[in-house]
Amino acid sequence: MRVCQLGEAADKTDSQFSMETKYPSEAALVGLDCPGLRPLLKVEPGETVRCGQVLFVDRAQPEIVFVAPISGRVSSIEIGARRRLDTLVIQSDEPERNWESADSAPPAGSSPRDILLARGMWPAFLTRPFARTPSPDAVPDAIFVSAIETEPEAPQPRTVLTSRIEAFRLGIETLTTLTLGPVYVCQDPGPRIIEPVDPRVRLVDFAGRHPAGLAGTHILRLHPVDAGAQVWTVGYQDVIAIGHLMQTGCYDASRIVAISGPRATRPRLIKTALGVSVRGLTEGEATEPKRPVRTLSGSILSGRLSPWLGRYHRQVTLMDGLVPERTHTLVRRSKPRQSPSPIIPTGKLDNALPRGLLPLPLMRALSVKDSEVAQRLGCLNLAEDDMALLTNGCTSGSDYGSLLRQVLDELAADS
Repeated sequence: MRVCQLGEAADKTDSQFSMETKYPSEAALVGLDCPGLRPLLKVEPGETVRCGQVLFVDRAQPEIVFVAPISGRVSSIEIGARRRLDTLVIQSDEPERNWESADSAPPAGSSPRDILLARGMWPAFLTRPFARTPSPDAVPDAIFVSAIETEPEAPQPRTVLTSRIEAFRLGIETLTTLTLGPVYVCQDPGPRIIEPVDPRVRLVDFAGRHPAGLAGTHILRLHPVDAGAQVWTVGYQDVIAIGHLMQTGCYDASRIVAISGPRATRPRLIKTALGVSVRGLTEGEATEPKRPVRTLSGSILSGRLSPWLGRYHRQVTLMDGLVPERTHTLVRRSKPRQSPSPIIPTGKLDNALPRGLLPLPLMRALSVKDSEVAQRLGCLNLAEDDMALLTNGCTSGSDYGSLLRQVLDELAADS
C-alpha cells in the first residue's frame, strides 16, 4: 500500500508560475457530467471514504467506476428522476490532508485499460458521437487530446504543462495502447509540446478564435464521425492524471483552475481538486462584495450555474448577478417554451460552429428535435460546449447545448 499526495510530482515546481493551492473542504460528483448514467452505489451517507475510493459504478457497465476526488465523509447523495444521479457530496474536516490517495500497486500484468477502469480514470474519456463515457471494451478509431484553450480566460495548457510534462508524455503513451488509430494532440501554433516516440501520435496546430480550441472543431477537420465510427476526446489535465497514475499507482484528482471573469478581484490560476465547491473556491474573490455576483462553473461562454466545479471545467467565472437572462447560456427559463422561437440570422452565427457545419439549418433542426436532419447536418461530431457561441449569438434565447443533448440521447437510444 502506497500513500501519495495528489499531484506530488508538481509540488516542487508549481512555484515556477506562482501556483496557489486551495484545499477543498467539500467536493461532489455531479450527474450532469455523466449523461445516461444510472449509478449503483457502493457507499452510503455518513460513510468515511478515501481519495480514489470507488463511490459508485455504472449500473449497465459495472466495470466503469467513479471515485472520490477527496477524502472525507459522504454528506449527501441525491438521486433524481429515473434513478439518475444528481449529486454525491463529500465533506472533509481536514482539508489539507484530504488529498492523500491510498492505492496499492496494480496487479502484475494488468493492462493500461484495466488500470484506468479500476482506478476511476475511464470517465475522463468522452465519445463522439453522443458525448458519453465509452464502453469498457470499446476501441476508438482515434483519440483527441485537447491541449489548446480558446475559452476566455481559461488556463493556458503550456503554462500548466510546465511542471507536469513527464506525466503528460507518459499519459500520451498510455493512450496509444487504447486505439489502433492515431492519437491527435491538438495544440496552439508554436514549439511542439512533446516529441512523440510513437508515429501514431500526431501533433496538430490550430489557430484562431473560439471555437478553434474545441474538440468538435478538431474532429471535423481531422477525423469526422458518423453513426458507424467513434473517436474519443480527453483533456490535457486528465492526460497528466493518467500519466501520474501510471507513474505512481495513485489517483490524482488535482486540477489547475482559473479564477476569472469581470468580477474577479485577482484573476489567476489555482490548484485544487475535481468537483470542488465553487463557493469555497471563490470566497472573497469578488470585487464589490455587496453587489450581487453570479458564479459559473466554466467560462462566460459555456459555463453553468452550479455549486460544484464540473468534471470537465477548467475555470470558474465571476460576473454580475443581474445579467439579463438571455445573455448567458446557463440561465434557464422558468417555464419551458411551448413552441420554437424565431431564429433571426445575424453575423454572430456565421462563425459560431466549426467550419463545414451550417449553423441555421442545424439550429432549426435542434429546435424542433428533428434528430434525423440534425444527424445529417453533423451533430454527431458535437457536444454541448460546441454550441455555446450559437446560444450566446441567437436572438431566440434558446439553449442549443441542452437541445443538442436531447437529440444525442435520442440518437444514442436508437443506435
